[in-house]
Amino acid sequence: MTYSKNRDALKSQLAKHYNEKSLTAAQISALKELEEKSSDKETLPRSYVWGTGMAMAAMLMLAVSVWTFWYKGYDYNAISAEIAYNHNSQMQMEILSNSFVDIDSYLNRLDFALITPKQLPVDKWTLLGARYCSIDGKIAAQFQVEDLDTKRIYTFYQAKLPQGVDANLNNVVIDIDGVSVALWEENGLLMGLAK
Repeated sequence: MTYSKNRDALKSQLAKHYNEKSLTAAQISALKELEEKSSDKETLPRSYVWGTGMAMAAMLMLAVSVWTFWYKGYDYNAISAEIAYNHNSQMQMEILSNSFVDIDSYLNRLDFALITPKQLPVDKWTLLGARYCSIDGKIAAQFQVEDLDTKRIYTFYQAKLPQGVDANLNNVVIDIDGVSVALWEENGLLMGLAK
């Protein structure tokens, strides 16, 4: 019980002490000024917020415009360089045949079916043989073909259309390391002819 009495006495003395204390008018005025200054710093003028928003919108429009202007689509140089390298390597064919059907059954690890390309008509080109190769890091088919008019031997390629390549790719020709590489798309496949 002594504890309870002491606690009550302490409470009443503290209440009496703080009730006697009060802020002067100058102290209250100084506190109000501090409060106003801090609230002014936290809120920005509308013109500043509007101007910042407009500047950010303009920068975004500029970035989109520059990207649209400079972006030309898929970079076919890497694929063309790979085809030119394979062409210059003159690797031996794994199967010698003039039939796409025979070559398709032999190259059975391909995850696509070989097609007879429309741009290499049978009456102007003959198939000599084929082998596996790699284009854009994926397995592909490399053929040797002969132009019946000139009797020149060329290297022809078929691969799955890499992601990002235009599905309507039509005769992009790039010269790399002395090799002219023509690229086009047929039936969802990437075609390449190296001369």
